[in-house]
Amino acid sequence: MSLTSQLRSKDSWVNQFFKNELGKATDFAKRQGPAVKALPLKIPLGAHRQAALVGIAFDYRVRLHLGANLGESKVLNHGITRMQIVGSGLGHTIDYAWAALATRLLREPPVGDELTLARASVVLAWLDAGFRSGGGWSEGMRSIAESIDRLDTPDWHHFSAPVHEDIASEVSALYRIAQDQLPGSGAICGPNFAGSLAVGGADADLIVENCLYDIKTTVNPRSTLVKDLRQLIGYALLDWDSEYGLDQVGFFYARQAVYMTWPLSELMVECTGGREPVDLGTLRGRFRALAASEGGH
Repeated sequence: MSLTSQLRSKDSWVNQFFKNELGKATDFAKRQGPAVKALPLKIPLGAHRQAALVGIAFDYRVRLHLGANLGESKVLNHGITRMQIVGSGLGHTIDYAWAALATRLLREPPVGDELTLARASVVLAWLDAGFRSGGGWSEGMRSIAESIDRLDTPDWHHFSAPVHEDIASEVSALYRIAQDQLPGSGAICGPNFAGSLAVGGADADLIVENCLYDIKTTVNPRSTLVKDLRQLIGYALLDWDSEYGLDQVGFFYARQAVYMTWPLSELMVECTGGREPVDLGTLRGRFRALAASEGGH
């Protein structure tokens, strides 16, 4: 069960940990609510109403901006392997053709103008969503897969053809307002943590100079702030060995083009309801021990 699913389940060990150890996290999130609500919306959701797809695509557009090696993506590579073993439901020939092409395309980053890169990001989002759902392929993915045998030298231009222009344009618009605020070299895209397997695999969005960011493309981020903050804290706790030396966490609200961050030590004090500094290592140790007792890693 993923970290998000664990947090949704009242009976999960992750949710129980938050209730027992970080019971004031909800109160803290609610206190931040007015400031988050006041953030001006710069890019509204388009008529297509595919907010989740746009959000994943924007994550990949950021990775392309940062020059991330898509071939190292655990989500996509695990998905390719699963496609070869289990199948996608699109047919045996397509499974292997897609697996081979996806592997090649992940090693050959898309190039071109902004709209091309936005379209390619949507294709990557389709791949991501399909792999995470175990083969819940979109119509766009089906269209691409069914055209594989008809293409002599398929490239990103061919594969992005089924992407609706309004979705690609929205991803591009989000990127344009975020471009000047995105970090340069040295950012870590899609970090995994020592404790990721304990929650069925968990990869965050971005780490920049010891700050863990979750990228949100929510129109109304206040409505999901409690859930989002708990997830962000969960990622920080999964860094059991302090591999990333995290000392801050926060959100990048893409539709508002705003960063919101908190020192991790102060956030832990707020969420535990204490007045004294909280030893993050001790808290992670308790989280890890509970994961082990519940059959995690």
